[in-house]
Amino acid sequence: MRNKLWTSAVLLVLLGILGASYTKPAVAQDARDPFVVTVTTNAVTNFNYTQVTIPAGKRLVIQYVSITGAAQSIVNNQVEPIQPITILNTTVAGGSANLSYFAPPQNNQLSTQFYMTDQVTIYADTSSLGPAFAGFTPTFDTFNVVISGYLIDIPKTTTTATTTPATTNNPA
Repeated sequence: MRNKLWTSAVLLVLLGILGASYTKPAVAQDARDPFVVTVTTNAVTNFNYTQVTIPAGKRLVIQYVSITGAAQSIVNNQVEPIQPITILNTTVAGGSANLSYFAPPQNNQLSTQFYMTDQVTIYADTSSLGPAFAGFTPTFDTFNVVISGYLIDIPKTTTTATTTPATTNNPA
């Protein structure tokens, strides 16, 4: 009897060790598709939106926006204040445009240089970037805008059937 108990105990310990060391097949911890794009904006030579290409059937989740560049405004041979702005135009699920404004602060040592990084969460099925400004009209204005995040599949929308209650003919 003692041998059977001892054998059972050893068997249980062995199975416990084997069970603890068994791992499931490797599955990607992060199945998201990374996405990074750099778009150049220029309020002087190209005051238009630039399309950011998002693959069909995918939704872009923007996590990080970085803006670096230079801008100045000279009026009557005098440097005038300007605030460059980048507008991120996105839509989700065919809805209306959502405009996100990014205004990088001026560098304290170089008044024409502007830098900014921002952590965000912005969803986009379509996206474009455009320049804007506040203050005097720029004589020079060019920026590199880096957008990074990841792509996910656009969720399937479920349509529910409309049911109408059955009518009964109850003559009163």
